[in-house]
Amino acid sequence: MPVFLVALLVIRGVPAVLYRPLVGGRRTIVAGLLQATSLPFIVAASQIGLELGVLTKATSAALIATGLLSVLIFPLGALSILRCAEPLPAGSQPSAMGHQVQAES
Repeated sequence: MPVFLVALLVIRGVPAVLYRPLVGGRRTIVAGLLQATSLPFIVAASQIGLELGVLTKATSAALIATGLLSVLIFPLGALSILRCAEPLPAGSQPSAMGHQVQAES
C-alpha cells in the first residue's frame, strides 16, 4: 500500500508543479496533495479490473485502501501546510474557503 500511495501522489500530484509560478512553493505542494486525493476513480477502476480479470481481489483491496488513505491523509497534510504557512493576524480567523475573516466583537 505505501508504494501505491506514493505512486498516487507522484502521478496525480506532480502536475501541480505547473502552478508554481502562479501560487508559489507551499501552495503548489498543497495543490499537489489535494489533486492526489482520489477515491471514486480508484473504486471504479478496481471494479472494472476485477470484472476483466486483470486484478486480484487482494490488489483491488490494496488500491481501494490506498484511495481511502489518500482521502484521509492528503487533505489533512495540505491544511496543515496552509496553516503553518500563513499565520493569522490577531483578531481574525480562517473562513471555510481559507480566507481571513475579522472576528466580530
